[in-house]
Amino acid sequence: MVHFNETRTIRMNRSFLMSIAGLWILTATSGCYAPLHSSAVPARNLPESFRTPYRTLAPKLNYANLTVASPDDYLIRANDKLEVTIPDLFDTAEPLPLNVQVMASGEIQLPLAGKIKVAGLNLLDVQAAITEAYADDILINPKVNVTIFEKSTVDIVVLGEVQAPGVVLLPEGQNDVGHALAAAGGFTDDAADAVEVHRRVREGESTLMFPAHGLEQVEPDFDDPKKILTIPLRGTAPELIRPEDVELRPGDLVVVPSRRHEVFWVVGQLDDTNLVRFSVGDRERELGAGLLLPGDRDIDVVTAVAMAGYIDPIDSPTTVTVHRKTPDGEPLLIHVDLIKARYDRQETVMVQAGDVIYVNPDAHWYFRRHLDRIIDDLILTPYRFSLTRGFNL
Repeated sequence: MVHFNETRTIRMNRSFLMSIAGLWILTATSGCYAPLHSSAVPARNLPESFRTPYRTLAPKLNYANLTVASPDDYLIRANDKLEVTIPDLFDTAEPLPLNVQVMASGEIQLPLAGKIKVAGLNLLDVQAAITEAYADDILINPKVNVTIFEKSTVDIVVLGEVQAPGVVLLPEGQNDVGHALAAAGGFTDDAADAVEVHRRVREGESTLMFPAHGLEQVEPDFDDPKKILTIPLRGTAPELIRPEDVELRPGDLVVVPSRRHEVFWVVGQLDDTNLVRFSVGDRERELGAGLLLPGDRDIDVVTAVAMAGYIDPIDSPTTVTVHRKTPDGEPLLIHVDLIKARYDRQETVMVQAGDVIYVNPDAHWYFRRHLDRIIDDLILTPYRFSLTRGFNL
C-alpha cells in the first residue's frame, strides 16, 4: 500500500510540474501566438455612431413624404376621360352626355366642333374652350357642362415584401410611392427599413441615391439606363426627399427588400444548447449558423454572443473580434472585451447585418483554463483520492 501511495504522489507531482511548465510556456509565448492577437481596432476608439441604436433611436420617416401633394386645381392630361354635356347639341328631351378621351396630342374630338385642345387646362378653362368652339357659328349661346369621368392611370409594378405584389393602377395625381404601397396592401412583417424605386433614367437626368449617411449625387450611366433609388425609412431627413423622387412614371418598379438576409454569425467556443435564433419560417434552414437580426430593436456584441450560446468566462473566451465590411468593401476588425462591455457601453458596438463575430482564444482564457485544471489536479483530485481511500479503509 505504501508503494502505491508513493507512486501516486510521484505521478501527481509530475502532473503538477508539467502543468506549471506548460502554463509558463503559454504565458511567455502568448505575445507571439497568432490566434491570441489581431490588428483589430478597440471598440472604445471608434466613433459614437458605431454604438448608436439605429432601429430604436433613428426617427422613422413620415410616410407622407412618400406621396406627392395633390394640386389645388387638377389639370387635364392625356388619357383622361371627360363627360361633356351640351343640351342644345341634340334634339332630344334629355341631354345626352358625351364621353370623350383626351388624346395623346392633348385634344378631344367633339361633334361639329372638331378637335379642341384641353391638356393642361382645369375644368373651368376646358368648359370655356368648348363653349367658345360651339359659339363660333354652331350654337347660339351654348350651355356646356364638363366633368372628369375617369382620370388617366399609371401602371406600376410593386414587388418584394408587400401583402399583394403585382401590377397596380394609380390615378394621375396619386402616382407616387406611398399610393403604390397602399395599393399593394402595405408591408409584410419581413419588410426591411427601405423602399427601392427602379426606374429608367432619360438622357441628361441624374439619380439621387439615399445611403444611410445622407444623399449622394450619381451621374447616369447611359450604357445601362436602369437606376435604383433607395429611400431608407429610418434616419432620413424629410427635406432630402424631393417630390420628383417619389413620383412614379410608366415603367417604374417599386421594390420592398426583405430583411431575411440581415444575418450575423458567431464563431468560436459556444454551447449549441443555448442558441437563440429568431424564426423566419421555412427560410431558417438557409441561414446555416447565422442568426437573424431582430427587426424591432438593435443588439450589441454582448447580446449577440449571448444569443449564440456563450457559456461562461471559464469555458468561453472573454474577448471577441468583429469582422465587418465597410461601405467601400474594405474589412474592418473591431476588438470587444465582453467583460468590460457589460458595464461600459464605450467598449461595445452595435451588430450589423453581415458581421462575423469571432470568439477569441486569448491568453487570459488559456491562463484561466490551465489554472482551473491545475487546481483540479492539486486540490480536488487528492481530496477525492483521500475520501476514496478513507472509505476503503
